[in-house]
Amino acid sequence: MVKTSASRQSAASMLKDAREIRNQCNKTWNIANKAPMYTRVSKPKDGAGKKGKKVVRTKRLINNHAYKIAASGAAAYVSSVLKREGDIFRVATNPESKRCPWLPSVSKGAIAVLEAFLCAYSQEATRNAVSVRKGVVGSKRLNGKLMKFGYDRADEAIFGASMPAPRTVLITKPEKKTKKGEEKKEDGDYNPPEAPVDE
Repeated sequence: MVKTSASRQSAASMLKDAREIRNQCNKTWNIANKAPMYTRVSKPKDGAGKKGKKVVRTKRLINNHAYKIAASGAAAYVSSVLKREGDIFRVATNPESKRCPWLPSVSKGAIAVLEAFLCAYSQEATRNAVSVRKGVVGSKRLNGKLMKFGYDRADEAIFGASMPAPRTVLITKPEKKTKKGEEKKEDGDYNPPEAPVDE
């Protein structure tokens, strides 16, 4: 049996623990759609007696078809990026089959996490739009401009802090070019304005 160093044993145990926690997390999210907060129980109809069964339906904001379309679009985008990168480095890449494209699957747990995030995201944007409607505009209904403003504010609050650079690019005016023979004027000393004298 090959002896391993103490540091490698420590790394192997941490990787094992991480895999176990990941598996348990995935199992938990996979059964999240059956939790009471995500389900709707329909009561049996009157007159059905004991034969009437309670039907438990899961409440979903987005249907499975939308997730399949998004996953297929993501796969097509990955294929185009790989082709572009391969062309740059002169590496032959195999394009995605047009007759049988890759259709990635999305697990129930991933769907539950995405729906929770999208629900909170849309609620934040709507709250921002309602606040503007009540405070500034005074209109009775939400319109496209108010919702655009609401989503812009939600983007700044959620994604703005994690961005490496601001999304808005500011372009300043360039300095005026001096003609040949003329010297560039230097900035003089700053003289603050005099404070008003109280009479």
